[in-house]
Amino acid sequence: MLLTVWRHGEAGVAATDDARPLTPRGRSDITAGAKGYAEWITGAGCPPVASIWFSPTRRTEETAALLSAELAPTRIAVDEALAPGAIPEDFREFDGGDDEHILFVSHQPFVSRAIALWADDLMLPLLAPGGYSVLDVLCLERGGASVLSHCPDPQQEQADRYV
Repeated sequence: MLLTVWRHGEAGVAATDDARPLTPRGRSDITAGAKGYAEWITGAGCPPVASIWFSPTRRTEETAALLSAELAPTRIAVDEALAPGAIPEDFREFDGGDDEHILFVSHQPFVSRAIALWADDLMLPLLAPGGYSVLDVLCLERGGASVLSHCPDPQQEQADRYV
């Protein structure tokens, strides 16, 4: 199974943490990142994203909706396990069913800790808002996955395309 772990885009302010919306820059980063990601999936011969699971916050819901518009998964759903405070060890029993490619949208520090643990690579750069990593997963335990693509900073990724 392929698993893409995506950090929500840059978020603004709101009365509560759960209500924080994406900023215009956050929306732009996610939209541009989704296009580049879709091109990479096709070029690498990866299966398309079948499902997107996101944390129950406004910024992750908005990120998931933007990704869904570009990637057209068959399912998009909230997952309480991806909420702020999530820990990678809670995903040991995760079952993606028949989905060949799943995408999680969540928060720091979960996203970077999960990638580092599952790939057993503490040297990977942390994900900035809008960053993502694609993992080839055997199991969601230490060393149970390998990194196929790591885009920690969408701003840098966009700048590199135009050099």
